[in-house]
Amino acid sequence: MNPEITACNDSETIGRDEAERIPETVSAMSNSSGGVITCEGFDPADLIPPEIPHTLEHSEAGATIRVPPLAWHKRPHVLGGRVWRRIEGVNVASGFRVKSIMAGDALELSRDDFPVNARLNERAVDDFMETVTALHGELSGYARDEFLRRCGVYSGEYLTFAGALMFGEVLRVRAVLKYSRGNAELEAANIWEAYRDILPRLTARLSDRCAGAFREIFTNALLHSDYNAGRLITFTITPNPPKVLASNPGTVRGVTRNHRLKRMFQLSGITGGKLHGLDIVREYSPDFMLEQDMLNLRTKAIIALEGRNELPEPVIL
Repeated sequence: MNPEITACNDSETIGRDEAERIPETVSAMSNSSGGVITCEGFDPADLIPPEIPHTLEHSEAGATIRVPPLAWHKRPHVLGGRVWRRIEGVNVASGFRVKSIMAGDALELSRDDFPVNARLNERAVDDFMETVTALHGELSGYARDEFLRRCGVYSGEYLTFAGALMFGEVLRVRAVLKYSRGNAELEAANIWEAYRDILPRLTARLSDRCAGAFREIFTNALLHSDYNAGRLITFTITPNPPKVLASNPGTVRGVTRNHRLKRMFQLSGITGGKLHGLDIVREYSPDFMLEQDMLNLRTKAIIALEGRNELPEPVIL
């Protein structure tokens, strides 16, 4: 059943003196069967978490918030004034685990600011700058170092950990293609090289829908990896039937783990502003869900591959 058109079953009236209850109430309704909130004498527009789908109607009597029920993988939780997503692939999260996740998020939000000593691939940096200035002309007037600071590659005079991951040689992204006659491997030393050089080769023979889903899984693995846990991201592509297994360090967090990388991804057009890539994957494969390997702290994603025509061996190259 489409949650956008399912009838809302709960209703509540909230006065101005109870306005602070709105985020939690909206979240609770979206987690159950939906609902309607009537606001007496005030406009609640600034109090509704924008991450939660809703419609807001105004009339002489006041404002009405209509909240649809959400599919399980989109259900939010409001805690401390912030919206948190469910951890996909983990069915039960104890109160202790939730607190641990929040503490981990707080630490990780500062991690990709850390200064590092690494050498950048100048070709990758030049390509990135050309791509960004084509999309954001207002950045074209800045000198190289200031341009890279504004993009998050540098913090002051220091190269950030995120900048080194994006353009340095501190990372390995590996694609393993398994054929009946043996294996072949493609490898990149940084995120930009992986996205610009490896990804087009892996999607060249795929149908447009499949290539779009593959691209989102590839991008999510690069952006959301826990690079403290490991710096090897592997995409294994097998025939009979053709499928890809993406495996990257770390489990899914409630917020973006690498915020400087996120800015670089958005500026260069790798991702849009909303970062809802898994919705695109589910449009291609409705049963898709991430697998959380909590013991080894890895996230896995598997989708079947379809080509514009039949995919022979080798599957993609």
